[in-house]
Amino acid sequence: MFSSIKSFVNRHRRKFIVTGIVVGSIVVATRYAQKKFREWQEQETKEFMERTRKQQHFESTERTCNQTVLSLAPTIGEAIVKTMNTEEIVGKLRNGHPDKIVLWEELKIFAFTRAAVLVYACTMFVVTLRIQLNLIGGYMFRDSCETIPGGFSNALQEKYLSLCHHFMNQGVVELCKLVQDKVQHVLGNISLKDKLNLHDTEQTFWSLQAVISNDPNDPIKNMARFLLPPDQSKIPGVLKGKDAELLNVMLLETIDILESDEVRSLTSSLVSRGFSHIIDRIAEYFTPREIKKSSLNAPSLTITEIKSDISLQTGQPSEKPKDCTQMNGIGHFVHPNSVSVPMAKLIPIVNGLAHYAGHVDVPDPWIQQLLLDGKLKLLGANIYEAFSNKS
Repeated sequence: MFSSIKSFVNRHRRKFIVTGIVVGSIVVATRYAQKKFREWQEQETKEFMERTRKQQHFESTERTCNQTVLSLAPTIGEAIVKTMNTEEIVGKLRNGHPDKIVLWEELKIFAFTRAAVLVYACTMFVVTLRIQLNLIGGYMFRDSCETIPGGFSNALQEKYLSLCHHFMNQGVVELCKLVQDKVQHVLGNISLKDKLNLHDTEQTFWSLQAVISNDPNDPIKNMARFLLPPDQSKIPGVLKGKDAELLNVMLLETIDILESDEVRSLTSSLVSRGFSHIIDRIAEYFTPREIKKSSLNAPSLTITEIKSDISLQTGQPSEKPKDCTQMNGIGHFVHPNSVSVPMAKLIPIVNGLAHYAGHVDVPDPWIQQLLLDGKLKLLGANIYEAFSNKS
């Protein structure tokens, strides 16, 4: 019996060897595959948890950005209103100041300057703050992964974020001076009695944007100069060692981003949208019924006072505006471009655009639009991703 088994084994020796090798290879391969599968599962789980943690941190950064903008925007608006104080001029007009025409001309320049600066300042501020917070958010995420030697201190965060105070103090004033000069150039030849329709008003703002963009000191091309202090050593708080070095690196990176073509193009596009937003708000008043209202929801003069002051300029009673609704029949649509009003009636409307500026409880509508802008959110996401993965 044993001899027959031995004989069978000898006859099929090669088959047994091959079968053993195949079976052994299968077992080894199976165990290797199981090991690699477990490693892949663990890696996928780790990456999923990392992505989830990163997404949550980014969303937290975005919420912080929105909350910071809403809390600081009234300070920007208050600085603009304080620098371009139209209420003081309106008060003089209501109190019967003898140089009414001079005051009206000054009010015209101040009102349009205030509206334009509100667009520029809010846009530049929101863009810069989103860049700063996503840049610092990326650094903080890397710090949480222990990829930055020495850590990321609270003092460094506070020092970096305090850079925006320069814009709220000196930057807004400098911006007002620049825009006021351009408004004087664009509106200087438009008298108080000149009539403008909605299209004319729109062209006025586009002309203003074009003149500003052609200036060597264009705020969009020089955002770093308006937004960041020239001497960081004057900012409260002293940093030493690695914190000081890292702050300098972050500052240079922020300036590079602000001066990039992508950010300049986006900011310019947002400013154009801001002026479109202004025109949309003005258009609400370009109907015969709205133009004849006695007040315009703003700290401005009544229409009766406006008519009286126009008559001072011409020496004759002001022309009574034609009622387009009566001409076309009650209930018929009247296109805003068919309604023309004197510049003096347009001034209170433009002046009222800054009605929400400086109010904490009611955010300015333009600020709300900026916070919801998709391209601006994408810019923040790209910056966060770049700096959270930067080695």
